[in-house]
Formats: sequence, C-alpha cells, structure tokens
Amino acid sequence: MALDAGAFSLVAADGDRMPATSDSLHDELRVVRFNVMAGPAQMPLAPGRWTLTVSDDEGRSWPAAPAGDLRAGLDEMSRAFAIPRGTYRVDVSIEPASAELILEITRERHRAGAGLRRPSRRRLRQWWWTLVRPARVGLFRALIRILRLVVPRRGRLIVFTSDSRETLGGNLKIVHDRVVERGLHHEYRLRTIFKPSIRTARSARDRLRLTWLLALADVILLDDYQPAIYRLPPHERVRIIQLWHAWGAFKTVGYSRVGKPGSLSPYSSVHKNYTHAIVSSPYEVPFYAEAFGIPEERVVPTGTPRMDQFLDPERQRQGRAAAVAALPATGGRFVILFAPTFRGGGPRQARYPVGQLDLEALHRLCVELDAVMVFKLHPFVKSRLTIPDGLGDRLVDATRTTLDVNDMLLITDLLITDYSSIVFEYSTLARPMLFYAYDLEHYTATRDFYVPYVDFVPGRIVQTMPELIDAIRRGDYQAEKVVPFAERHLARRDGSATDRIIDQLILDR
Repeated sequence: MALDAGAFSLVAADGDRMPATSDSLHDELRVVRFNVMAGPAQMPLAPGRWTLTVSDDEGRSWPAAPAGDLRAGLDEMSRAFAIPRGTYRVDVSIEPASAELILEITRERHRAGAGLRRPSRRRLRQWWWTLVRPARVGLFRALIRILRLVVPRRGRLIVFTSDSRETLGGNLKIVHDRVVERGLHHEYRLRTIFKPSIRTARSARDRLRLTWLLALADVILLDDYQPAIYRLPPHERVRIIQLWHAWGAFKTVGYSRVGKPGSLSPYSSVHKNYTHAIVSSPYEVPFYAEAFGIPEERVVPTGTPRMDQFLDPERQRQGRAAAVAALPATGGRFVILFAPTFRGGGPRQARYPVGQLDLEALHRLCVELDAVMVFKLHPFVKSRLTIPDGLGDRLVDATRTTLDVNDMLLITDLLITDYSSIVFEYSTLARPMLFYAYDLEHYTATRDFYVPYVDFVPGRIVQTMPELIDAIRRGDYQAEKVVPFAERHLARRDGSATDRIIDQLILDR
C-alpha cells in the first residue's frame, strides 16, 4: 500500500496500538505491512475494530485515508484462519463516510460435537496431560526464578543446546568451535546439553541439569524447535539466539503456517522469546520474523555458519576427495545428483514414491551422455531404492552412505530436486538445477511456500519423467536463474558469518 509521510499504526477502539510490522520504500513506493498474528505482546490482534492511523513527529495522530480506490483489492486483503477450536477472521473495509481503512477482527469458537463418546486410551492420556502440563510448566518456571534470585550471575555462561541431536553439530558446532579457536573459552564458560530426539525423555538428572543451565545462562544458543526454551520466564540480560538449521526461506514453517493442517496456534509462546534469530540475507528477514512470531528487528542477516563451512576452500577440497572416494563410478563422468525431499507428515510417515522414477530410461540417458546418476533420498525415508541388475554401472543409490550430501554437491554437475532446501547450498556453486515437481499442486495446497514455487526455483520445472529426460538431454535448465537466486537469498557469503554471530550477538559488541 503506497502512503504518505508519517508513522502508521493500527489502533483499536480501546486505545491499543500496533505499530507497522514493516515500513520501507520499494521503487519509490512506501510499503507498510501489518502482521495481524503478531500484534501487542506478539499475540494476534484482539477481536474488534482496528483503524489505520498516521502520526507525526509531535505525537499528533489521525485516521489515515489511503489515496486511490482500494475497494477492488479488499477481498484479497481479507482472510480467515483455521485455529484450534475456531476461526480467526480478518475483514478489511473502507469506511464510506470518511474513507478510513478498517480491520474488523472476529474470533469464532467452534463447539465440540454433540453426544458422548467412550474415551479412548489416547484421549485419556491427552486429558491427563492437559491437567498435568500446566503444573509441570509452573514448577519449571518457579525453579528458574528461584535459581536466578539466589545464585550469583557472572555474565559469562554460554549454553549450546538442542532437543534434536546427541552431540554438537550443524551451526551450533561451527559457532562453538570458532569460539574456542578465538580463545574465548578462557573468558566464558561453555556448556552443552543435548538429547537425540524431541520424543526422547530426559533422565531426572538431565532435567535438573537443563533447568540449572537455562536458569544461569547469559547466552543460550539453539538451532531447532526446543520446548523448554519457550517456557523460560523473560530476563532482560539473557540472550536467546536461534541459529536455525535451514539456509533460507522456502517452505513455510512456524506461524507462517497458521490455518494449515498441523500448524501452531497463533496464541502459542513457541519461538516468540528469541532475542535474535539469524538469516542468510536481508531478503529473508520478513519471512523468518513471521515464522517465529517476532519483530523484524530481532532477525539479523548475519549469514549462516554452515555457509562459511561449505564455501571454505580447504573444506571443499576435502569434501570433493571424500565424494570421489565414496562414489568411484562418478570419476571422469557427468554427475547428476537426484536429491528430493520426503513426502508425508513427518519422520514416521516419511516416504518417497520411487515408482515415479523410470530407472531404465534414466540408465539409457546416462549411457548416451556418459553420465552417472546418484540418488540421495531424504534421511527420514526408510524404504530403500532398489537398482535393478544391469543398471548399477550408471545408477548409484547413495542414500545409506555416511557421505555428507554437501560433499556430493561438490562433484555434482546437475542437481535434480523438488522442494528441498538443498537448492540454497548448491546455488553458491553457480551450477544448473532441474526441479522434478510431479505433485506440485498437492504439495502447494498442503505445505505452501513463502514465494510462489514457479517464481522461486532457480531452474526449469518438469512434472513428468519424459519432460525430465528431455530437459537433461537438451541441457534445458534455465541456468541463468541460479546466480541471481544466490545473490538474493545468500547475500552474506563472505566466510565471516560465524564471527559476526559471535561479535554482534553473543558478545554484543
């Protein structure tokens, strides 16, 4: 929406005020955005009437009347979101008499179905957890507050933690190791606490240790979803830094999925207490702010530690050598890596329909081009890809190898994927990609993307096996999209992202 000078806010009838989520210039147009799911206290705007207002430097404010006729686009601005036990509705309108822009927020609650059902064992467990969980959370928060009161703080404790891994790894390990390389472990106490899976229960001793460390930490670093973090009482001197494991914004996550199956409730506290979250470029800031339900100023485009590691020349030399040693059939040939994401609702349901692949046709193509195709299915996919007898000289299943997929990328001449975030890493090599999206419509409806898929991907989209084979044969990749993609999404790839995180976010210099 193009608007004149002044600070814009949404103001409720009772005086509550929501500043603009973002206010910037694009091609000489001022664009003001409001995220209704992240209003006062980072919660959805309260039901009622909200008016767009503008205020000047002297504190005077008045209702804003946008110039031009916006009525044609009002239906597109209005939305209805499915939320737990109800619907959250936003209706945008223009007041006829004053031409003011109005948001009417309503929250409709849905009643449970009539009739009594015999409670199942699962339902009984859910009821029991509903009763017990608030008491457990309350006890945890009380212990945190008591420890903060009675144990002296030295301002020197940095905690690295994850509920998704057994040991240091990913961005956490890269930052930790760099802190040690710089000798900062002599000035700061570094502690780690992990568990292998979100579903794995901690021992009583581990729960006590976690509570102790989180209560006394001055800096907490995590790289994924971690429930205990979101239960911490706020503290003005504690920094909680999310080193999110993905390179960039592609598939919607977090609060960006409100209204979709399996999404978070917008009234949840999950993610909202991060003091900082890192992203790979300024372009990614609004997407991750929306996903985490935090103000955009808390999202910092430092670049990512994994990007530093991937682009390190010595690391690349070692990775190429490891890949060639593990995949000797690739030597001297055109290497095609087929690395799709999984289908299904999560790790337990993860699958990839290998029946979509015409392995014999792909083998004939590889013989024709003197190529080798390496298959690397997502680690969540448990079923194996069986290469028929006689095709193994050109088709290689590397799914079960211990070789890092990033090392495979270094020897890859053409990447074939679909909705995987592997596109970010590979784009930095300025090599071509193809996108085999045979189920694009279904995937979009159930998962969705921050940017329409056809506008986002840096390569040609194909939806059938004959189209894929034809594109490879003709070299029709639309490779000109790759470099602009990397410049937009991975702007800060100078090898210094890890040091920026340490200096700006951990040390606060």
